[in-house]
Amino acid sequence: MKISKVKLFNIISLIMLGFSLSFQINASNVYEGVVNNPERLKSDFAYDEKRKPIDILPFTQIKAGDKVLELGAGGGYTTELLSFLVGKSGKVYAHFLYKKERLENNRLPNVISLREHSLNEHGKVLTENKIQSDKLDAIIIFFVLHDMYLNNEMSDELLTNLKAALKPGGSVIILDNAAKPDSGLANIGDLHRIGENFVKAEMEKAGFVFDGETKVLRNKQDDHTKPWGHFEGLQDRFAYRFKKRKM
Repeated sequence: MKISKVKLFNIISLIMLGFSLSFQINASNVYEGVVNNPERLKSDFAYDEKRKPIDILPFTQIKAGDKVLELGAGGGYTTELLSFLVGKSGKVYAHFLYKKERLENNRLPNVISLREHSLNEHGKVLTENKIQSDKLDAIIIFFVLHDMYLNNEMSDELLTNLKAALKPGGSVIILDNAAKPDSGLANIGDLHRIGENFVKAEMEKAGFVFDGETKVLRNKQDDHTKPWGHFEGLQDRFAYRFKKRKM
């Protein structure tokens, strides 16, 4: 029986569609498994509705086996999610992780807590931890970029070091509290907000390529005139992804 070219094309298209749908379902299952992992600290689940990890984790494009640097890990909410996402074959290098109970009894063995340091010496700390050029798959900067500018820790040198540590094609994912888009650094101290257009311009000036955004954390009811805490975790937040150019 002969099969026409049209029928053959349709059959191949259906097969490819099946593979694509299967991949999407499997990827979705991975993220759901991470978010619903019973090994997470029970107190973290209360933040999920506002932080939306089921949407943010896929946006990062981080996968099993990746090596990730997290700047300003803080209480470690995101650190723990990343730990489960990259798995046993991956690594999470956590900067300024102050909630040490997360690492007690080796419960997150793939997380390396970097020694306390100013970001002005970050290049040295990367070297100490053998994070060489082109080694990292992703860098996470969640809700601390405005503080880095406020504390005079964000610099061209730091961006150069971060870019050097990333693999070609690696990502920098930035989430922060939105100020008026063109306000730059005007409200980093009083409102703990930063102008998103400034962020994009600075990253592109450093040689990164803007690779997309997700609006799942946006809040149109926020007019950007009140401190971020006024909204109890539901302030307007932007989420940007940048890439290091491939060789």
